[in-house]
Amino acid sequence: MHTDIDRNWKDRVSAQALKQIRDLDLSLDPESFELWYTFFAGRHKALTEAIDALLAAKPRPASHDIADVYEQVLFPSKAATRIHAIGAEVQTQSSRLIDAIAQASDATHGYQSRLSSAAPRLAGGGGDDGVAAIADDLLSWTIEMRDTNALLVEQLDAAAAQVRRLQDELDRVRLESMTDPLTEVGNRKFFETSMARLIAAGGGPLSLLIVDLDNFKQFNDRHGHVVGDDVLRLAAATIKQSCRRDDVVCRYGGDEFAIILPGTALNDALAVGEKIRAAIAARELHRRSTHESLGRLLISIGSAQLRSGETTQDVVERADHWMYAAKQAGRSRLQCVSREPQQPAATQSSILWHDSYACGEAAIDRQHRELFDLANLVLGSDVEALEPDKLAEVVDLLIARVGDHFAYEEQILEGIGYFDLGRHRVEHDHLLLRARELRDGLLASDQSLGALREFLVNTVIIGHMLNHDQQFFPLLDHRTAAAALQTSPP
Repeated sequence: MHTDIDRNWKDRVSAQALKQIRDLDLSLDPESFELWYTFFAGRHKALTEAIDALLAAKPRPASHDIADVYEQVLFPSKAATRIHAIGAEVQTQSSRLIDAIAQASDATHGYQSRLSSAAPRLAGGGGDDGVAAIADDLLSWTIEMRDTNALLVEQLDAAAAQVRRLQDELDRVRLESMTDPLTEVGNRKFFETSMARLIAAGGGPLSLLIVDLDNFKQFNDRHGHVVGDDVLRLAAATIKQSCRRDDVVCRYGGDEFAIILPGTALNDALAVGEKIRAAIAARELHRRSTHESLGRLLISIGSAQLRSGETTQDVVERADHWMYAAKQAGRSRLQCVSREPQQPAATQSSILWHDSYACGEAAIDRQHRELFDLANLVLGSDVEALEPDKLAEVVDLLIARVGDHFAYEEQILEGIGYFDLGRHRVEHDHLLLRARELRDGLLASDQSLGALREFLVNTVIIGHMLNHDQQFFPLLDHRTAAAALQTSPP
């Protein structure tokens, strides 16, 4: 009777869990069912509080929100239970080993005692019959000792096999505790652990990519959380396929991924990031049931190379700001690479300077900030009301300051022997030429102010200064710049 009541209660809780999953349009996977079953069972206070807080903030949470709660609240207690069970088994095996070793020790001690007692008997003689009796005893004792040793070896082999099994189980628990259950890549804990270990080890360059799924929310809102989960899985799989063997892929949170690139300088990290961006942009998504096209997934990527003395938080913050800069440029970018076809230009009313954009050389940083201010002047609504001659003055001032900055920067790079100075100088020339063409077209009414703004923000400020310039940042600080150039900056 008790069993029937218990079963009826479990059936009701299971039905509540399934209904909640359906009502919230979540994926029906083992982790989700376990979470909601435990929640409705009402026996896990921390889980109840976490779910209540989540539902208060997001009445219709996404599956990745549920996965985060599972990972943060439910999984640790499961892991602790499993580790406790493994510990109990280890204790049992240890007790068996101690007993086996004690038995072997007793047997060895007894064998030695018998051998000691046989020595006086042999010394005293006693005829052939006496010697034969002693030989029989020695043979019997030796056979007994051999059997004891064989049993000990068998027990030790069995214990070793159990220890190996327990070690494998501990490894699985550890791996699961470091793995995101939805995407099967490393979780936030694994990311932080890996970064701390690599920073402490030192010994070479270390770069980081932060990947944000630009239009993930659209997939969730338009097609439901089940499709959203599939998008996250696809993104994770594509990122892993595009990375190298030693790269560490983690789900940083929500729709963001972090890729740690050990032994990798910034230029090589950018190449990996571009490979990821191109691979994801090439994948057209389809609904499984109807093969309906759902469009393409767009991503923005920020990158940063670890600098001396930095912490994980420092390099994450810089990479995160580069990712934000990529979004400012119109999305589907790796640190603001060329704009994807049919992607709208940036429409922000201003661009914001952040300290992470600084290279450490005072004059270059001051010039960069000034160009941000001039760019914001051109982006402002007041400039649209200017007379053509006044507009020309503003644009000419901007182009002049860009030219002055480029000239100073080239002097600095020449002084420190920058290996890519030739290409950098050619790019400066092309940017200035294009700026003057747009200026002339604007005054002749052949070009719109929007074209100039798009070029200024996406190509000059974000594309060049916040992308290509960053490649020489690790080589440059105020000391090397001061030694490279003795004249006053413009």
